Amino acid sequence: MVIYPPFSSSFRPPMQTTDTSPRYRSLSCEGMDDSMAYRLLTSLIVPRPIAWVCTLEELGSVNLAPFSSFNYVAHSPPMLAININRNDDGSLKDTARNLQVNKECVVQLCRQSDLAAVHTSAAALPPGQSEVKELGRSLVPSQHVRVPRLDGAAVQMECKLDQVVDLGRGVNQLHILEVLAFHVDSSLMDEKGKVDLEVYRPLARWAGPYYAQRGDILLP
Repeated sequence: MVIYPPFSSSFRPPMQTTDTSPRYRSLSCEGMDDSMAYRLLTSLIVPRPIAWVCTLEELGSVNLAPFSSFNYVAHSPPMLAININRNDDGSLKDTARNLQVNKECVVQLCRQSDLAAVHTSAAALPPGQSEVKELGRSLVPSQHVRVPRLDGAAVQMECKLDQVVDLGRGVNQLHILEVLAFHVDSSLMDEKGKVDLEVYRPLARWAGPYYAQRGDILLP
């Protein structure tokens, strides 16, 4: 067992320690293939919120796709971040390409009742073919961006692209978005603008092919 001395600005803990405890299986990332790293991350970091993203394609059709490598990253101004992987051939996915060309999107947060539609919209369609149309969903105009909003979504956030950050070996791109407007289903908020956590039941991503729904709300 290693016992560290009291913290001081000059103290640096040893870079390596020996842990013979059978409680843990240690996996070094050195030499680990990307698929294994992906499985570990997406299986261990759960549940994850889902960004259901609308973007505009070049010919005007609306692309809709879900991403669960997603969260908020700032509140002044409000900002979101979505990691979008490249395709296996290195090309950009439709959402990333549209977002980088048009610099705007709408991020929806979906309900548990949207499960089938969210899962279906993850499949790739030919260019110009809209997932919104395939799902039979309707759109409503946005107020600050050209991209329309998905009608019926629990939450719609109109966004503009702030920056794109290439990560790691170039497979991942982090898209940082500034939120220009929130549109929240009125049934989810009280008169003071506070979200009712008993009513709000967003869909979340679990490991593998699985999704998750909200369980018990806990207090410390």
